[in-house]
Amino acid sequence: MNPPDIASQEGVADPSPCRRVRFVSFLRDHFGWMLSIFLIGLGAKLFLILKCGTPLPFWDQWYGEAEFLYAPYFEGRLSLPLLLRAHNEHRILFTRIYDLILLLLNGQWDNQLQMVANAFFHSAILAGFGGLLARLIGKAIWPFIWLPLVLALVLPFAWENTLWGFQSQFYFLLLFSLLTIWLLGLSKPLSAKWWLGVMVAVGSLFTTASGFLASDAVVALILLDLLKHRKNWRRNFPTLAFCLAITTAGFMLKKDVPIHHVLQAHSVGDFIISLGNNLAWPWIVLPVYAPCNLFPLILLGWIYLKSNEDQMPGERLVLGIGFWVSAQAAAAAYGRGAGGSLPYWRYMDSSSFIMIANCAAIGLLLIRYRVRLRPARLWYSGFLLWAISCLAGLGLLSNHAWQIDIPESKLVQQMQLKTTRAFLATDDPGVLLNKPGVYILMPANVTNEVALLRNPHIRSLLPACVRAPLKVVFQNDGPEHSSSNCAPAIKNQPSEPVWGFCPAPNSTSARRLESLPVQKSALPFLEFPVAGELGGPGLSLDLVELPTGRKISVTQDTSAGGRWISAYARAPKGEFKIVARDENPAGWFAFRQPRELGRLSYWAIQILRAWKYFLAAGVVCFLLSAVWLAAYRPGTHPKAD
Repeated sequence: MNPPDIASQEGVADPSPCRRVRFVSFLRDHFGWMLSIFLIGLGAKLFLILKCGTPLPFWDQWYGEAEFLYAPYFEGRLSLPLLLRAHNEHRILFTRIYDLILLLLNGQWDNQLQMVANAFFHSAILAGFGGLLARLIGKAIWPFIWLPLVLALVLPFAWENTLWGFQSQFYFLLLFSLLTIWLLGLSKPLSAKWWLGVMVAVGSLFTTASGFLASDAVVALILLDLLKHRKNWRRNFPTLAFCLAITTAGFMLKKDVPIHHVLQAHSVGDFIISLGNNLAWPWIVLPVYAPCNLFPLILLGWIYLKSNEDQMPGERLVLGIGFWVSAQAAAAAYGRGAGGSLPYWRYMDSSSFIMIANCAAIGLLLIRYRVRLRPARLWYSGFLLWAISCLAGLGLLSNHAWQIDIPESKLVQQMQLKTTRAFLATDDPGVLLNKPGVYILMPANVTNEVALLRNPHIRSLLPACVRAPLKVVFQNDGPEHSSSNCAPAIKNQPSEPVWGFCPAPNSTSARRLESLPVQKSALPFLEFPVAGELGGPGLSLDLVELPTGRKISVTQDTSAGGRWISAYARAPKGEFKIVARDENPAGWFAFRQPRELGRLSYWAIQILRAWKYFLAAGVVCFLLSAVWLAAYRPGTHPKAD
């Protein structure tokens, strides 16, 4: 065999027989920046969710979750066929299981909780993928991995997936596809890793309709290898046969949806333009840019093809990702390419792997194959121009999302919240019938929406933002305890009783409100809408357990002032009464009836409020890791024990 055609031996596998030493070395060199990817990405996603998310489930969730998952489960008729039932063209088995687990753990259906869980999920996938690439290629590649992965998590171009809890299927698609390409594409056929890849590839069929395309990427890798060494076809035959079987199964499982035919490409021209738009990402309005956008991957593929070396796992993984993202672009161009349309926001978590794979390809070319890049200045200039173009496209795409599409989606969700509250308060379908379709939870079938909102099982699962409050009656209720004169107006929801204390500068006595017994909460936390200066000197709102007399304070992070915000308290274990006190004549606060809140929903709210700490911790991890990697060169590390 010819010697490796590389400029650096750093990417060669560690010859040490001790796996523990290799693992310790990997953690020492890579864990810090991998953790920074996770934390920075998570912090950015939590910020977007905090600013623009809502706990109210959105559109397809009412079909995919309420109608065909939660209602059947609580009515005792959930079955495997229902779990495998097609949602549009997709078989979203893992999303349904994932959502059902979150619901059962929380006791409440909460879109915001799903978003937070998805943020952890997506950030962990990309951080883990970065570590895998670094392990296969070598330590020097990490800057070329870190930056595109962080950009893919931080920038809001895939905001639909971030702000819609139901979109976990796209994260399952990423996870299963990356594992399939790695385990099937890089493992010896019939080995333990290969069989694990077989299981993952089967699972990919139940993520989205395009899940099988990861197996097609493996087929493309095998064909590329056969161009190098035709005699290897016998060794690759098991993988090739299995991947073709997965492709066949994928086509058979995909459901035809007649109402979506209008969205498909209707001509070769439509398909080519839409394919160009997808492959030119982030320059999605310039289909002619697609060949230029892919040139780092094309160059790496050419060098790989001409190389005599057999063991090139890093190159194989990067090229496999390139084949996969190209196949995803072709599928989107066919299925949603009418009129040469632009890619949808929800597909851009996959599209971002064009950038990720290209950056990894540039890193490989500069680290391993720089001696073959002649004239060097020409190639370096090409890489620099590609990077500048990519960053400019990302800026324009993200700005469009942040300035136009995200605010529009936020408005739609606010209107859906308003109409849903109005129906639940009146039980009148008329409040839904005369509204624009985008303001309705199930625009295609208002009758189903009414039936679901009347379903006692679904109604008991509703999030706090539309949930019926616990009934509260005060013993000494009267005009002097009404805060209607000083409390802010209640917007976008039916009117409710408001209690509290307005400023009374001439008063010399303390004021007190005490409720009649309130029923035990079905969930472990309570959410109180409050306004004013609760928590300030002499102002308190407490829950008193009737069986034990234990007092629980209702607290808030900041002063509400002249707006309504949410304050929280752990729910008493039995019946309780609400006691409000005002010992400060100059102070005031107002509150309304509490709503039940699930444990995980409460934790999700606290996690969202801590977004800046996740972001700061990620930056610290990055800086420490960068200093470590800059200070300690290969061969200078102390030996592991």
